Amino acid sequence: MHGAVDTNPIDDQAAQWVAREDRGALAPDEVAERDLWLAADRRHFGAYARAHAVYARTGRARALGSAERVPHTRVNGPRPRLQWAMGLAATLCLLALGVHEHSDAGDYHVTRKGEILRVPLADGSAVTLDSGAAVRVHYTGTRREITLLRGEALFDVAKNRARPFVVTARDTAVTAVGTSFSVSLNEQRTHGVEVLVREGIVDVATATGAVAPTRLQANYRALANRTHGIRIESVAHDDLDQQLAWREGMLSFNGDTLSVAAAQFLRYSDVRIMIDDPLVGSRRIVGLYSANDPLGFARSVALSLGLEVDQQGNDVWLRTPHNAFHSAPRSLQ
Repeated sequence: MHGAVDTNPIDDQAAQWVAREDRGALAPDEVAERDLWLAADRRHFGAYARAHAVYARTGRARALGSAERVPHTRVNGPRPRLQWAMGLAATLCLLALGVHEHSDAGDYHVTRKGEILRVPLADGSAVTLDSGAAVRVHYTGTRREITLLRGEALFDVAKNRARPFVVTARDTAVTAVGTSFSVSLNEQRTHGVEVLVREGIVDVATATGAVAPTRLQANYRALANRTHGIRIESVAHDDLDQQLAWREGMLSFNGDTLSVAAAQFLRYSDVRIMIDDPLVGSRRIVGLYSANDPLGFARSVALSLGLEVDQQGNDVWLRTPHNAFHSAPRSLQ
């Protein structure tokens, strides 16, 4: 019987990545492309891990190797690419309870919105992921490599001078032996890569080695982007604790505007704090608030700033009393 068979495009793409890895080490640009694909959708992690597991258990090297080369045409009988997809589907039920987003290319850990996760690593180190963060962990005999794919994470590093601990975020690399530091890709706050050192010493450089490493001590941070390179700033101990308050599910503000605070809460909850008056959005606040309670934050802020709160479904409006019912909606997203 002649006909076309539809395959799951995510599983299909995962199979292609495994095929490319099987043919040899990926080039740096290919690694970056793969990692971006993995970070784009939580389902990509699972499909990629399952593809590796199926490949390892079935030995389908030839089918995988032909995955990219098979043309998109109708044929009599299954294509090699479809044979791989059918084999993958048949094996998923056997692997569903045993695969934890692991592959020879590393372990992937990701958090959902509102979730804070601490992950122990094999060497005694640990990584704490903020809401919506994703990392890839890959250890070799001489190097411990972490790639921050999105969001923010805190790294507590076990000392081992023979195996440097290297965190890469975009084109920035942070190297440590034994220390505690965070790395953030929060564009709304840092507009680049932020490295904040809580304990010990780290070296911050470009991932390509084009810029010599900059040494960073405790209570200092580095802000790196393509515009100004790497800029170093001191951070007061109290300010450092405030910036890392997310570990306890809290958000700390010290002179931040309401607009910035509203954007931060949106990282943890689907409840949106809305402001239709630029003057209200520019009001500055100080305080420590539960990250998963934007409504409680809005009510507290309204009480202290003389504003009114109007909740409409998942939207919580902050307005001055005189325009509470006469303003055109404008989201802070």
